[in-house]
Amino acid sequence: MSQTNRLPRLLKMLRHYDDPVSGADLAEALGIPLSALYKDIAVLRAVGVEIISEPGQGYVLPPSVQLPPPALSEPAVAQSAELIFYTHPLSRGGIVHWMLEELGVPYRLVALEYGATMHSPDYLAINPMGKVPAIRHGERVITEAAAICAYLADAFPEAGLAPPLSERGNYYRWLFFAAGPLEAAASLYSLGVQPNAEQRMRLGSGDYTAVIDSLAAAVDGRRYIAGDAFSAADVYVGSHIGWGMQFETLPRRPEFEQYWAGLQDRPARQHCEMFVQQALAR
Repeated sequence: MSQTNRLPRLLKMLRHYDDPVSGADLAEALGIPLSALYKDIAVLRAVGVEIISEPGQGYVLPPSVQLPPPALSEPAVAQSAELIFYTHPLSRGGIVHWMLEELGVPYRLVALEYGATMHSPDYLAINPMGKVPAIRHGERVITEAAAICAYLADAFPEAGLAPPLSERGNYYRWLFFAAGPLEAAASLYSLGVQPNAEQRMRLGSGDYTAVIDSLAAAVDGRRYIAGDAFSAADVYVGSHIGWGMQFETLPRRPEFEQYWAGLQDRPARQHCEMFVQQALAR
């Protein structure tokens, strides 16, 4: 049972007791370890639910507590959970690092090394691919940079990094265009692989030139790719364009240079760049 589903059940259980009930009894009834119960109670308190601890006796829920409490929504629970970010300074984790800095929320950064630590049993339990980035948010694990950016924008809506649902056409289109056709085409290009006409028909990325032309048209004359406001799509697409021009997997077209110029000096991205430079210095 997920934490989001457990919390209302825990509150209903507490409501049935007039006297303090021990943590051990609550944990047993929920079928969870006592440590998990402590975390659940901490989450409830963090969203404003008054649970009283009676030393040596257990927990009491005052009759005045409203059930279900208005604060006990999935976004509120998600925001109170610990956020752990697994990365390497010289990896696609830089995309997620930028996204996290734009959000301005607390997170714990775990830097892994290529090889040993990325393929340790502990990390393979997070991402069986043995790659970064990945995040653990409470009980949720998300891998793949585009998916992480989309998830974080929804998990922390107050940051305003996703358009309203009714205006997400371009947001989803270009976020996943960069994750799909652009990533594949640029990778093949960097490896010197030039698919023939028949192979291009079988590839989701199709023709490299067509991919580049499509992306250039999408950012031409635009400050942001998904509307009038900066979004997670700009973090992801902008990262690919900036790195692509730096490492010559994308051409330095005027459309790309103009778009990237409007993003590269954002304070959140500059903070991440310092992290990279410190890693290179070491």
